[in-house]
Amino acid sequence: MKRFEMRVMTNVWRGDYVECMIAQVLGKDWILPWEKGEDWASWDIEHRNGAKIEVKQSSARQTWDREPIAPHRSPSFDIAPRTGYFESGSEWVEKPGRPADVYVFAWHGERASEITNHTNPDQWRFYVVAARDLPENQKTIGLSALKKLASGRGIADLKRTVEDKLDTLY
Repeated sequence: MKRFEMRVMTNVWRGDYVECMIAQVLGKDWILPWEKGEDWASWDIEHRNGAKIEVKQSSARQTWDREPIAPHRSPSFDIAPRTGYFESGSEWVEKPGRPADVYVFAWHGERASEITNHTNPDQWRFYVVAARDLPENQKTIGLSALKKLASGRGIADLKRTVEDKLDTLY
């Protein structure tokens, strides 16, 4: 699909692209809920053993940027605890908190128009944080706060980093 081949993707499509990219890197034991017919899930990727990942992404360069170098942006990621979650795509479970076990924050920090390519996995940095390690009642988190919780990893290290983080939880 052309929309997923664009070097700079709109926010509307980039999230789906990043979720699929991460799921593919994690391997065949990880699935996207929509692959099971669950269009409305409270997490983005799940393991066959039940582990759940929430993916949050942001990019320094946006589709509306016209300058050769995009302005500095301080990304903010939504981490707000929820009042409950959907299970099996439609069953509401009233349980406050964060239903995912692990959050993967994906940051594309390239600002130069001639270099930026959202479809290049090597241009992304990933910060993997257990949900329990996120500030309890905080609604958003910035990149500088994330860097205090996790080291940024490249795509080649993502699978191992997620597995290591999950090992500390189970």
